[in-house]
Amino acid sequence: MQRSIQVNKINEFTGHSGAIYGLYVSPVSAKVYTGGTDGYIVEWDLGNAAEGRLIGRLDQPIYCIFLFEPSQQLWVGTANGHIHILDLGSKTEIKNLVSHEQGVYDIKMLNGKLYAAGGDGCISMWDAQKMELLTLKKFSDKSARVITCSPSKSLLAVGFSDFSIVLMDENLAVFELIQNAHTNSVFSLAFNGDGTQLYSGGRDAMLKIWNVAADVTLMKEIPAHNLHIHAISIQNEENYFISSSMDKTIKIWDMQDFTLLKVLDKARNESHVNSINKIAWVNAYQFVSISDDKKLMYWELIS
Repeated sequence: MQRSIQVNKINEFTGHSGAIYGLYVSPVSAKVYTGGTDGYIVEWDLGNAAEGRLIGRLDQPIYCIFLFEPSQQLWVGTANGHIHILDLGSKTEIKNLVSHEQGVYDIKMLNGKLYAAGGDGCISMWDAQKMELLTLKKFSDKSARVITCSPSKSLLAVGFSDFSIVLMDENLAVFELIQNAHTNSVFSLAFNGDGTQLYSGGRDAMLKIWNVAADVTLMKEIPAHNLHIHAISIQNEENYFISSSMDKTIKIWDMQDFTLLKVLDKARNESHVNSINKIAWVNAYQFVSISDDKKLMYWELIS
């Protein structure tokens, strides 16, 4: 029997003057960090609907944000391929790392090292404490668009605009290449909790679930959205995952049988009016979303 759920919008936050692309939710403080085409880096307290705290402003569009919690330093990837590191307390830039020749689309962490995906088809690996480049490796002539990590298996998956997904270890050694994983760019990836399944979404609007426990096999493919799937976020505790799209919808899915449980849109839920670029769980029942409409929205799922 299909589970019945309700979703309420708790709040929406405004302040950006352009599309928002970068999103990070701190698992420690539950604060949210956003960045976008206006170059603003903003910290939001979800419990306070007042204007966000401005951390800094860059002269480039921001594509991604990652907070290295131990030192409270924000790593911010920009359209020109730079990674700016800002101290959260003093709100000052500490370092500007230049290694990619085109935009940095994603930054993730595994086992204390940070990994960045570049528009030059390269993945860079960094010592987060020392803020030093460990290695830079080119995988494609097309952009690396998204990274996801499985701590349980010390495994990374990277999605590329050449339609492929590459599985690699923490030293960037490839052990599986899924060519033509999608029929267009791979924009979104997420592992389940034990790292045995990989969820992918692309410009082809398809959602795919891969068994990566041993040999990589395609378990399920779903024509999930009408346009590009920009983000996937998994909530293992309650067996939900969510997807967001250029088609202006957020969809909530059951991880057990991959059935669609809920569609959030402007008409029925006062959701976003433009492309929804990122989504992320805050806790077991709450998540946030960002959009081209310059808004951050805060949602609660009631089962």
